[in-house]
Amino acid sequence: MGASSGQGMTCATNRSLSCLNRRTFLAQSTVAALSTVLMAACGDGLLGSSPTGPGTVRLSISVADYAALAVVGGIARLNGTGTPIAVVRSDAASYRAFSLVCPHAGTTVGINGASFRCPNHGAMFASTGAWTGGQRTSALFEFTVVTDTANGTLTISS
Repeated sequence: MGASSGQGMTCATNRSLSCLNRRTFLAQSTVAALSTVLMAACGDGLLGSSPTGPGTVRLSISVADYAALAVVGGIARLNGTGTPIAVVRSDAASYRAFSLVCPHAGTTVGINGASFRCPNHGAMFASTGAWTGGQRTSALFEFTVVTDTANGTLTISS
């Protein structure tokens, strides 16, 4: 009988699953399973590529209600919002708003002086929302901010 019938072939020449011993099969299966779990946890391979951002957000605030927003560079955490949000006064007449949900693992990021820091993994973000150090991840999600200077209000939306 020739090689075409499949007889006479050894595991050295036939790499089908039937030739794997139990130890090799379990080792390869474990590596494959762990790889799948790690890739699912890490998204696209950039540790912490993130949740896509918050759901629909639309709210208005009075700047006067947040003392920290009286000065350029001030950061205020908004009260009573479903999504944790921080507003940064970026210059005399401009504001930026960011989700305080860490893009790495969804933990609530804290205000750390003039920047932000994730308490779980140490990711750090500038007041612009950009990642600056610690656990590698993407920038904080930024909301759209419309300023009504006549009324002293900000409308924040996603």
